[in-house]
Formats: sequence, C-alpha cells, structure tokens
Amino acid sequence: MNRLILERIMPIAEHEKEDAALEVRGFKARLETEMEKLYDLLLMYESLIKHQDEQSGNIDLLMSQYREKTREQVKRQIETQQLVVQQACNRYHASQERLLGKVVEEKKYVTLHEKVSMQEMTVAKLTEQQMMDELAVIHHGKGK
Repeated sequence: MNRLILERIMPIAEHEKEDAALEVRGFKARLETEMEKLYDLLLMYESLIKHQDEQSGNIDLLMSQYREKTREQVKRQIETQQLVVQQACNRYHASQERLLGKVVEEKKYVTLHEKVSMQEMTVAKLTEQQMMDELAVIHHGKGK
C-alpha cells in the first residue's frame, strides 16, 4: 500500500472506531438502565413479600388473593426484565467486540503507515548518499 492510500484510509478507520466507541457507550447506558429497572422490581417484590408476611393473619381472603396476584405479576415482570437485561448485556458485549476489531484495524493501518514512512526515509537516505558519493567522485576527480 502506498502512503497516499493509507492517509485516506486512516481517517476512515478512525471514524469507524469512534462510531463503535459511541455504540459501546450507548449499549452500556442501556444495560445500566435495564439493570436499574430490574433492581427496582426486585425491591418491589421483596417489599411485597415482607408486607405480606407482616400481615399474614390480619387480612381477609380477597385481600390475600389480590396480594398473591400482584406478587405473581411482579415476579413475571422480574423474569421478563431479566431477559431484557441479558439481551442488553449481549448487545453490549458484542459492541465491545466490534470496537476491539476497529481498534485493531486502525492500529494495523497506523503500523503500515509508519512502515511505509520508514521505507520512504530509507530510500531518501540511500538516494542522498548516492548523490553525495557522486559529488565526492566528481569533486575528487576534479582535484587530480
């Protein structure tokens, strides 16, 4: 690859890496939000159980059935939210993998660019040395 192509590819690779990093941040925020929702549901469920235990002998059958139904509904919400959290976690990890791939890709182009630059410097130094040698021969030849 020549230098010009690499200089055009590198900003594209950097932009893709930045997009992937932004995606990771978005998925991380989503995961945190979903985990907070799950935590709130767990607190609610725990509170319902605690409240039900405290008043187990003081309520009528209708109220007991209502509380049991509410508790089961919250339990189902918890199960659903656990699935949502797992999906958010999977998306977050997948986005981290994509970001890692973009970082590696960008590093590859940076390394290639550095290698091409070093080769160009080596060629320039060799060319300069050849010119100096030719000048020395010409100068040395005139001195005779």
